Amino acid sequence: MKLWDSKLFAATDSPGVERTAYVFYAVAALGSSIGQIWVGVDTAPWPETLPSVWRIAIVVPFAIVIDLGGVVAAAFADWRQRLGEAAYGWRVLSAASVSIGVAINVIGHIRMPYLAVVFGGLGTFAYCVWLMHSAARRRDALRKDGKLAATAPVYGIGQWRREPTLTRLARNLALQNGYGLHESLERARQQLRDRARDTALLAHVNRYVTEQHEDPILASIAVTAVDTDALAAKVRDGLDVDAIAVGILAQLNPLTPDVGVLDIGDDNEEINTDAADAETASRVPDVPFDVVRELPSKQADVERYRDLWIKLQADSDLSDADFADRHGISLRTLQRIRRVGNHGLLDIPHQHAQ
Repeated sequence: MKLWDSKLFAATDSPGVERTAYVFYAVAALGSSIGQIWVGVDTAPWPETLPSVWRIAIVVPFAIVIDLGGVVAAAFADWRQRLGEAAYGWRVLSAASVSIGVAINVIGHIRMPYLAVVFGGLGTFAYCVWLMHSAARRRDALRKDGKLAATAPVYGIGQWRREPTLTRLARNLALQNGYGLHESLERARQQLRDRARDTALLAHVNRYVTEQHEDPILASIAVTAVDTDALAAKVRDGLDVDAIAVGILAQLNPLTPDVGVLDIGDDNEEINTDAADAETASRVPDVPFDVVRELPSKQADVERYRDLWIKLQADSDLSDADFADRHGISLRTLQRIRRVGNHGLLDIPHQHAQ
């Protein structure tokens, strides 16, 4: 390795900052050397006849070597760290060289606190800046070579406060896979949903398998062998989402107890009045009252509901949207037919409204 490797000290994406940094290092090194030369000229036991010029000439090389030794050792340490080594020896040697220079300046100017702080603090500050500077350059070089993970997106204090667990997971995913800000958050949300799904599925599987196996060890083996992703896919494919949606919509749709007619879409059938409700409910006491109210008040409409219910059972493989489109009714009407049909109100004639 060259003592002054051009690649090691090459400019980064901020050449202006780099140039300013090297000017600062040069000024700091010069100031530290001047302080050490000052101490050497004033405190060393020189012969009275030796001129000051000769004293300075003798001290200068030693002062420069002390400061330059710290820089050279730090450069070697940085180089070896880029290759994956810890470089403890070079780092200790660099810190020792700089510490000697700072100690000379502080102890030598102890009678003048201002000079002690200026010369000692200048060397210490410059060395700390160099360590952080070289560490940043080393990380950039390692990332360029693929030996160090890229930096994670900045999520902001608000995101961390709202969703600390999600944000921590998103940051880890971004570091591992190189995701951006929004992609990492979305993938983290999906992963948390998958975890919740797997937990619920495994809880049910555990109960189901335990009931099937008397031996708890066999049950445990069966549960741990379940592929939750495959199980979730099977459940998702076999789940009748339309039926669930119909049930939820039936609970959410508002009823109008004080009005005898309720708009149900493009069919505009009339709904039971209170008297008709009471009569029908007395005939089928196990049916919820709100279900009874969804029967039309006209017998012709009831017969039409019954006919559609029979066709709906015959075409069970047909989706709700296709069935409604084929028979010219709205999805809302189809939901009512399914609900009253599931409660058996369309299996027998109902003469409940005249």
